[in-house]
Amino acid sequence: MHWYLSRIRIGLLAGLSIFVVLGSGQSAFAQISPAPGPGEELEEAPEPSPEQETEPGGPTPEAATQSATPLAQPAPIAAMPVAPVAPVAIPEGEAPATPIAPAFPPAIPNLDYGARMRIATKFQDAADPEKLNDISQQLNADIYMSGQLHRMLKWQASVTIAYSGALGSSNVATVAPLDVIARFEPLPEFNIYMGRMIVVADRFTPSGPWGMDEFFYPGVFPGAATSPLQRSGPDGRDLGVNIWGAPLGGHLKYYLGAYQLHDPGGNPLLSGRLQVSLLSPEPAFYQRTTYFGTRDLVEFGVGGQYQKEGSFATPPMGMPIGVRDDYSFFTADAIFEKVLGTSGTASIYGAYMMQKGDFQVWDNFWFVSGGYLLPGVYGIGKLRFNARYQRALNNIDNADATSVLDFQVSYNVMAWFARFQLGYRRSELYVAATTAAGARLQAGNQIYLGVTIADP
Repeated sequence: MHWYLSRIRIGLLAGLSIFVVLGSGQSAFAQISPAPGPGEELEEAPEPSPEQETEPGGPTPEAATQSATPLAQPAPIAAMPVAPVAPVAIPEGEAPATPIAPAFPPAIPNLDYGARMRIATKFQDAADPEKLNDISQQLNADIYMSGQLHRMLKWQASVTIAYSGALGSSNVATVAPLDVIARFEPLPEFNIYMGRMIVVADRFTPSGPWGMDEFFYPGVFPGAATSPLQRSGPDGRDLGVNIWGAPLGGHLKYYLGAYQLHDPGGNPLLSGRLQVSLLSPEPAFYQRTTYFGTRDLVEFGVGGQYQKEGSFATPPMGMPIGVRDDYSFFTADAIFEKVLGTSGTASIYGAYMMQKGDFQVWDNFWFVSGGYLLPGVYGIGKLRFNARYQRALNNIDNADATSVLDFQVSYNVMAWFARFQLGYRRSELYVAATTAAGARLQAGNQIYLGVTIADP
């Protein structure tokens, strides 16, 4: 009996010792970050950086069992403090020199999103365009998303919002799809985009009004029903496929697409562009008309479009389209932008466009623009001065030219991301003869105050 009670006491002591040792070993291991298991993302269990590493060589269960006494507790491993990540400081009046790194490293798959808006208050009488005694406003905004499922397979989708109206009409707000694109990007020199996207032939469509100096897009004349620009659907988009690439690191870039594929009975609109950027490369699908002093740029580009039976007479409402002709379009452009050291930045750019087709409204269109960005920061931004002259010729014999002259001063808080624009427009719009009145030039004056804000 005495022997049996001794066996029980020894067993209890041994069990208590093992429990204390295992418990102390587990508390030590709890301070060491485990390695990610199968299928876990590194974001959920990151490896410690050199600054964040604790002392290596934590005790293993075997070592803890051999060295610990029943009542001994191992000393805790002290973790070194983690230094906070300092925010990226962007100088006043400047844009970020490189893309802003996300708060968390991007994983695959991922999702990114953003928004941008343009608002202008305009002073002009709609009934008598030469007078400045009336006020109106326009608003445009985009909300966009993008992501990637694989390093070669990406997507983007966006909607556009417009708030505008016509003379005497009630408020009209429209929300419509903008871009819906599936993107296959195996190489910088070769990419395939499919879906609803911009139609690229000229320099300015991949820039849009967000990446250019002036508030108003070129070729959009006050009071004109059509534009002498390249052909596209609403908002410069159309359904189609585009093959593009940027060889030589982006010093050379090409676009080749087929659009207006929503109508299986119609002929596709073929559109292409080739451009050379001599100083700074432009490797992305989108680009800017001016880079607001962040780079030097010398660029030359040509583009064209063709659509079989794409030029046709507009019949009365409800009548089928009858007579047709082939449509073609050609454009050439050039940009010179130079940072003049501490003296600011000078920009000059221009383009020529020409349409062919028996039923096209416009024959040719050209414009030239010059800008100068002051080097100093005034308050929280920089001042930029700009002037642009546009001239288009109607496809009617002996028609007078339509012209628009813009003068603008902008206050760039963050280059193209945040700016305020104050401008004056002088326009002369050719109005064709009707049964009630002869042909004439309709003059117009306008003062505008615009604001452009975009998500960087």
